[in-house]
Amino acid sequence: MNFISPNELKKLASGLCVRREKLLAEIRDHLHRSDDPKMLTLSNHLQTVGDWVEADLFNDIDIAILHNELVELRHIDAALMRMKAGAYGICSACRNPISAKRMEAQITAEYCLNCQESLEERDGNVGSTTL
Repeated sequence: MNFISPNELKKLASGLCVRREKLLAEIRDHLHRSDDPKMLTLSNHLQTVGDWVEADLFNDIDIAILHNELVELRHIDAALMRMKAGAYGICSACRNPISAKRMEAQITAEYCLNCQESLEERDGNVGSTTL
């Protein structure tokens, strides 16, 4: 088994917390593009480009970026919760340790490579696994 030392775990948690704060700032920036800080809104690209099709494309891109940021935030929060529970680095499916190589490549990994591939195959997302 490859357990993570308490010092390494503390360093990883700190890095995740820093990334989490940056993500929250980016999300706030994406959602508070109005002069009124109480308003949640994405950019009005039509004012900028003057073309509905182009504005629509930019809006779709903004929504995709926001979606990816929210997904990453959920993964970070889940990893921090696993750290707190003492389950970080342990596969949530088979309960075996996740390889150090995979954890280095995907710091928020919840599953070992075999279980991740099985989940992706079942869900139809074959080939998207990170080490």
